[in-house]
Amino acid sequence: METPQPFANIYCSQELTTQILDSHIICLSVINTLLAITAIVGNILILIALHRETSLHLPSKALIRNLVVSDLCVGFVEFLLVGKWISILQGQWQICHYFYLAYKIGASTSISVSLSTLAVISVERLLALLLGLKYRQVVTLRRVYVIAIAAWVLGVGNAILAMLNPDVKIASATGSIMCLITAFFCYTGVFFRIRRHQTQVHRITREQENQTSAFDISRYRKTVSTALWLQLALVVCYFPHMLLAPFAYPEIEKTLSSALYFPLFFTITLMFFNSTLNPILYCWKIKEVRGTVKDMFSCS
Repeated sequence: METPQPFANIYCSQELTTQILDSHIICLSVINTLLAITAIVGNILILIALHRETSLHLPSKALIRNLVVSDLCVGFVEFLLVGKWISILQGQWQICHYFYLAYKIGASTSISVSLSTLAVISVERLLALLLGLKYRQVVTLRRVYVIAIAAWVLGVGNAILAMLNPDVKIASATGSIMCLITAFFCYTGVFFRIRRHQTQVHRITREQENQTSAFDISRYRKTVSTALWLQLALVVCYFPHMLLAPFAYPEIEKTLSSALYFPLFFTITLMFFNSTLNPILYCWKIKEVRGTVKDMFSCS
């Protein structure tokens, strides 16, 4: 009985890659190169804008910065994937292995950090609503940094373990689903809490509403709206891959069939597009970031 090949050998094997049209590889390479450049430039601009902007709440800004860094890493990961495809076109199989291993570690880590950070942001937004004045005592900058570092350590650890032991992929997928479920329940809780608050506000006089709660709730809604748009963009970009991956990977790895290769990596490209889309969402939804980015370009 033939022992299964390591996944890097499979995706860089001549038997599989010779079945793939060069035009498909070139198309994917061009698209991912463009997305890599826009992701790197866009997220660097957002990092600079966040560094210059001082009015944003520090723990919230730290979480957004962590998400931006993970998106920035995705841009460099795309270059690794393009390097893999170029090495396939040139028949450099050993170099292809190195590129693919680096790509898998980088992609798994960045995606894991993005999912976990968005889940933490949803929890943070719910806590801001539930805790009230105690929020700043509970959600501190130090705790946010600890969570961010833990997300990166776990992301790298899971990526390496998934390479060494294929069974870990199931645990990683379960963790990703748990992040999405956590975000769903948190935002559902936020929605019902805001609805309840609106009902209570209607019982207060117009003058009291304007003086006490209207501005705070309005600002809170904007931050929740930003987080929801980021979460929605991730789900839309990741959903096709989540549907196709359970069927495509086993089919390719067992039969070395190239029929699902292009659709699979096209959905991966769509996932990476999320890292180009996020900087646009930051500029659209966060007024302070938009103003700082405009000032950066006006100065230049």
